[in-house]
Amino acid sequence: MSNDGNEGTVGGVGDGAELDPTEARLADALERVAHGAVVSTPSILAQRGLTLAFTALLTNTFAAGPYGLFALARRLSRFLRRLAMGFGSGLSRFLPTVEDPAERDALATFAAALVVGVSALFGAGLFLGAPAVAAFTGKGPPFPLYLRAFGVGLPLTVSLFLIARVLRATEEVTALNVFQRVAFPLVQLAVGVAGAVIVSDLAGVAVGLPVAMGALALVGAGWLARSRGFRPRVRVPDAAAIRSRYVGYTTPLFLSGFATTTQRLGFYPLIAVFLSGTAGGVFAVGVLVGSLVRLPLMAINQFIPPVAAALNDDDHSDALSRLYHVTSRLVLVGVVGLSVPTIVHREAVMALFGPTFVRYAPLLPGFVLAQVLACAAGSVGILLRMTDHQRALLVVNTAITLFLAVTAIPLTIELGLAGLVASYLLMLGVNNGLEVAVLYRVEGLQPFTRAHAKPLLSAVPFAAVALAARGLLPRGPAAVVGTLLGLAAYAAVLRVLGFSPVERRLLATLVERYRLGLSRLRDRAVGGLDP
Repeated sequence: MSNDGNEGTVGGVGDGAELDPTEARLADALERVAHGAVVSTPSILAQRGLTLAFTALLTNTFAAGPYGLFALARRLSRFLRRLAMGFGSGLSRFLPTVEDPAERDALATFAAALVVGVSALFGAGLFLGAPAVAAFTGKGPPFPLYLRAFGVGLPLTVSLFLIARVLRATEEVTALNVFQRVAFPLVQLAVGVAGAVIVSDLAGVAVGLPVAMGALALVGAGWLARSRGFRPRVRVPDAAAIRSRYVGYTTPLFLSGFATTTQRLGFYPLIAVFLSGTAGGVFAVGVLVGSLVRLPLMAINQFIPPVAAALNDDDHSDALSRLYHVTSRLVLVGVVGLSVPTIVHREAVMALFGPTFVRYAPLLPGFVLAQVLACAAGSVGILLRMTDHQRALLVVNTAITLFLAVTAIPLTIELGLAGLVASYLLMLGVNNGLEVAVLYRVEGLQPFTRAHAKPLLSAVPFAAVALAARGLLPRGPAAVVGTLLGLAAYAAVLRVLGFSPVERRLLATLVERYRLGLSRLRDRAVGGLDP
């Protein structure tokens, strides 16, 4: 476990000293990652809020059983989408280091053709196999219709996420957030409203979602072409070498995707075989709420890939290690702050989705704690990929998938939905622990420092305040008051325990950056009003 007591002592905030090269690289990398996180956080919050509204609209409009079948079909198609996107993983690895626009275009064109082609094959398989899947799982109509709608639309869905990968790889912060975090969930909500209010049928939502996502992908591709000069390109010097390098890098990630996707979404086939449609709906809602707790890691991860890839390519291992320490620490602060009120006020949270879901509120802590275990390791999977250890990641994820198979199936058969949630918690905990061990073995990188204990200690008064509010007030007011007062106590204890010099310097840098940005914006506004 690393000691960060000396972190940032050279050139700390306000001392005016020059930073040594490692400190300078760390400061630059942290500012780029943190700026991406700060700019991304409002849009991620908007995305999750709109997704929450979309889910609540469907769960409150339709019964839990039909919604569960819809969610199950969509998650099964997402399983295939994630597999296909394994061939898109090389974009974040190679686009940041490409200097020639022609090579950039050829790389993006080849990746797009590969990903969309594979997704078309998967989609055709889902369409043709829908009756067999429905018969095997015992799920009657309209389950096969949902499967076929998502199967036909799979290439359209994949195109949307492919555009987002290109935007992330090129560090297009604003465009990425507008495109993926705001426009997509708005379109999704609009489709949900149309399906619930106008069509009054979930089949309309299943058909409309892929079509809307494909249309949005066309808009994103047009923006990349007009604003960043991306063009479809096949013939460039060394085209065969570019394609060979890309395929060589992404093939292990694609194969690893069978394992990682089984870990993330393999629970839905278990639901299809062993549990009811209502259980599928509850599990989908639990995963959605758990993903809200994951927001800090999602924000940090927006631009960790290109930054980590650049540090690795330039052999700045010390700066990369310390970047990992600081970012994982900041993630833990945010994740703990979101987890405590979600667990304490779990009935109020599940009530958003209707009375059926409140009965399953005791299972919600399992989903939340699973995300805490996953996020505590920081960007471990990304760092394994960006340091070119994708084969090690393949081995790890294959082992974890086998572990999942031998534990989740008997737990689900024996305990039902509770056993499935326990498997989910166990899988994420073991998976991230093993990935941390492998990353330390191959690169000497690990996320933890003594400062990681600070948010855990600060969570104790937060939980005490939240529990007191829950005991004294009705459900809704208790959730609001307990969360606000608890966050105040959490922040106060964190401040008393203190932040490291590098964290204070990062905060000062960001404050200065946004102060200057607002000042320039104000000057332009005032200048525009002058006669």
